[in-house]
Amino acid sequence: MKSKKYSPFFIFKIICALILTFYLMMGVPTGWIYDLGVGVGNKQGQIPDQSVAMLQFQDDVENFYFKKTPTTVFKEGLIQSPLFRLRDPEYAGEHTHVNRHTKRSVVVSEYIFTPYPISLIRGLLLKFFASGIYNSYYLAPLKDGAYVCIYFDDYLMLSSNNKLHTGYIRYATTKEKTMLHQMAKVYNVNPVYVLDMYRHGKVNYILDFVIRAGICIFLLIVGLTIIGYMKKYKQKANQNRYFTE
Repeated sequence: MKSKKYSPFFIFKIICALILTFYLMMGVPTGWIYDLGVGVGNKQGQIPDQSVAMLQFQDDVENFYFKKTPTTVFKEGLIQSPLFRLRDPEYAGEHTHVNRHTKRSVVVSEYIFTPYPISLIRGLLLKFFASGIYNSYYLAPLKDGAYVCIYFDDYLMLSSNNKLHTGYIRYATTKEKTMLHQMAKVYNVNPVYVLDMYRHGKVNYILDFVIRAGICIFLLIVGLTIIGYMKKYKQKANQNRYFTE
């Protein structure tokens, strides 16, 4: 019995399919799934209503912090910052995986720094490897020419909505301050405060992994179904052509 040989082109297609599946699994923006019932209002991470103030001047940043004012900004003109933060901070740290023969330890950082300005290649690599579990920081322009640092779920960049979600001004963490002092050399940004619009605690990394795997399986099934339908359609067309001739 002869073994079946596969052409190099067929093997290439299989490899491309596996790479695409891995990319979709790690990079697909699943944050919107957790925000399906987010509602409209002035709570953290909600879609802004009329009670949510627009942050327009740098002098308002400190006032909004002390008054705990719910606020948001427009999405236009955002500048990506060289810092990424883990969506699920509880997952940060050392994780040990043990099987029969080996013991492996993986350290997951809560933050990822990258040199600024972010090059095109570096940005694409970070989006490929980190976008599944990390969010970016951005600088949002204000009316007075200054900027404010903002943090939110990256999937909101895909939305057509002009405003981002509701957030609150908070003190920056040590890592955030380090990044903001670097950005302050180029932009007029206060390195002490961050407008945080992210609903912290909404993501469990195990559930997130299951959702991503489920999305990939669903896409593979849909793709295989379409391919099978196209093959049957082509075979039927060839049969009709044969009988017509």
